[in-house]
Amino acid sequence: MARLGSTTHRFSASSLLLLSSVLYVGSIAFSPIANAQRPAPPPVKGYITAVNPATGFDVNREHVKVLPGTHFGILGGLDGVYDDALRDKVSVGAYVQVGHSRKLDDKASNTVTADEVLLRDDWNEEPEGLGVIDRVVSTGAEPVFQADGYRIRITSATEISYAEDLKTLGDAGTNTWVRYEGKRDKAGVLVASKARFFPAKRGLLKAALLHEAWDMSPKPVGNSERGPNSPPVKQGNVLNADGSLNQDAEVQYSGYQFRDEPHRIPMDPPLQERVRRVGMSVVPAYQKLLPDDDPSKIHFRFYAVEDEKNRTEICSSNGIIYVPAQILQRLRSNDQLAAVLADGVAYNLQRQGAKMEAGRSTSILGYYAGDVVAANVPGIGVHTAVGGGIGSTQTEEQRGRVALALVADAGYDPWQAPEAWRLLAPKKLPKDLDSLKYPDRSGYQLRILNLQYRDKAAADSSGAVPTASAGK
Repeated sequence: MARLGSTTHRFSASSLLLLSSVLYVGSIAFSPIANAQRPAPPPVKGYITAVNPATGFDVNREHVKVLPGTHFGILGGLDGVYDDALRDKVSVGAYVQVGHSRKLDDKASNTVTADEVLLRDDWNEEPEGLGVIDRVVSTGAEPVFQADGYRIRITSATEISYAEDLKTLGDAGTNTWVRYEGKRDKAGVLVASKARFFPAKRGLLKAALLHEAWDMSPKPVGNSERGPNSPPVKQGNVLNADGSLNQDAEVQYSGYQFRDEPHRIPMDPPLQERVRRVGMSVVPAYQKLLPDDDPSKIHFRFYAVEDEKNRTEICSSNGIIYVPAQILQRLRSNDQLAAVLADGVAYNLQRQGAKMEAGRSTSILGYYAGDVVAANVPGIGVHTAVGGGIGSTQTEEQRGRVALALVADAGYDPWQAPEAWRLLAPKKLPKDLDSLKYPDRSGYQLRILNLQYRDKAAADSSGAVPTASAGK
């Protein structure tokens, strides 16, 4: 019982229980734990695929809204250090990490509001590597060579050295190899701080039995499935003197029959001629001019093959490149087909690079250890480094970079290369193609395009990635 003045108030047991519950709930509502902020959503990471100056940019298919108060900084830089001038670095191909807040009504539009945008400092990186000079861009006191997917300028400040019978800068040209270090200028040209030039190796690189030594040239139908030691079912040559088919043929990608079934090569003249024409157009000009008996010459041939499993090119060790006929239905132009075939050409040049690195007697299989069959399929094989050599990510990026140069040199639109790999990435295409995301190889190519090919971009005024063109 409690008295307030002359009035007496009585509390029942149920009333006391209700009051206790209210007080308890109230204490939770005002406790520090209950009022703690929810964990921040995971950052949006990836390459910028479209830019809209009025609203922000896209990372794959997610739109990032940028406000006047959004902070810009360097990824991996000091926490809390921002520079608003970095807004000018927002462009297609730039790699970003976005800290953001997401409102409930933003989920439907797949939009996030950026609190912080951190850009990777790609424009200040210092690339280094080894590549064959496939084109002399300019000569003179400061020549520019195209090698390894870069345009490399040699200046008076470059530390130059030579190997074997190379003595002067005048001895360097196409089919010469260069080990380089340097930094890009504003135009995307790599200004070399060091450059060492090597002649092409004249010895042959030992191939791996049943893998690279396997003959992947077209065979009469019925031969492959009988194995390497079985007599042929049909005699005769399926190829004409110019390498074209005179009948349906087949190929088995390796000697490991339990892993690989024969694939039919249809004698479809319009189809095969298109693949041959586009393929040969992305072969470096210097390769076509080498004498047929030059050990450095790669005798490239291109064929469409019936293959429902692979969604990329299949390469042999002697320059034969197959492209699944089924994927041609996905590719929207010859620009995109050129990107796929150029990846195969780059693979064969890359194999020559392994010879330069590993020596004449080293097997490519020992240098690039990978899946037995998939190692010949650049988009599928998991290549690993041996002895501190080139790792899986580097080999795929190198091919992607060299392929862009080959595509551009042939007069195709290099900005279509990321689009090609985006269309080929899923096993089954969705009804809404706009929902497709860019795979890693597309992202890397967007980065190179942003740094080296911005003057060649066929983008519209918004900076968006261009749509497929009619091609050649």
